[in-house]
Amino acid sequence: MPQVVRTRIAVPHGAHPAAPLPRSFRSLADRAAVEVLHRAARVLVASLPVLTDRLVEALYAQEPGYRAAIDSDRAEVWQEVHHSLRHNVGSLIQPREFRDAAHRTSRWIGEIRAEQGVPLDAVLHAFRMGGAMVWQDLVDETARRDPDDVRLLVHVAADVWNFVDEHCGIVADAYRQAERRLSWRRENQQRLMVAALLDGTARIADIGEAAAMLGLPEQGRYAVLAVASAPGGPQQHDPAQPPLNLPAALSPGEGLSTAPGAAPLWHTGPDTAFAILRLAGGAGDPGDPGELH
Repeated sequence: MPQVVRTRIAVPHGAHPAAPLPRSFRSLADRAAVEVLHRAARVLVASLPVLTDRLVEALYAQEPGYRAAIDSDRAEVWQEVHHSLRHNVGSLIQPREFRDAAHRTSRWIGEIRAEQGVPLDAVLHAFRMGGAMVWQDLVDETARRDPDDVRLLVHVAADVWNFVDEHCGIVADAYRQAERRLSWRRENQQRLMVAALLDGTARIADIGEAAAMLGLPEQGRYAVLAVASAPGGPQQHDPAQPPLNLPAALSPGEGLSTAPGAAPLWHTGPDTAFAILRLAGGAGDPGDPGELH
């Protein structure tokens, strides 16, 4: 954080640093600083729409990860930012009353941005940009009202930035939890889709979606190998292992070979592991065995 308040008195070379203030004086200074903070924060609360506009504009200009979201639905991002600022600035004035709501809002933002695919670094950068803008506005408002009071904000600067760091941690935790849920959901959907393709229960209308989900061409030839496996056998191709090729008994005279660079897609059943191999060559005749459709 840039140093906003600078000392106006230089310490002479070789002079001993000033002794710390007695506790009673520090308490008085802290109390006065909190009063200054509350007074400035109330002004920010009264002008939250303007602050929200400025932060959304700054996000659009400085954070590429938010640019697509703002282009897609600016009103939705505006509401998110306004909601967050309202609870977070309110927490500076009434921490007990706003704490839980502020935490819920930060968790919600972390979850929804994970679902939308906004990078975590972009979300954390947005929170820190908001913290920096709020802090600068607190300093500017205090200076406008009474320049001598600006020095008192030094006593609460650490508290303000600790608050920002705390909420960055909440956002990151919520984001990662949402990522894990989404990953499990995708893996489960893929497992069910592959099972439906193998047992013939997949609907023709779902073939395109299945191909996109599995990263396979919709039009193409495929071979399915049944591999005896112990419980907990392979579920996906390990790039460190050699590629799985068609058994030699199937290849001679068949004109069959795996597509270059195509890794097998594994599906593990109760007693057997199935490997779906993409074959080299064109789509083939519609009736050829091994075709996805």
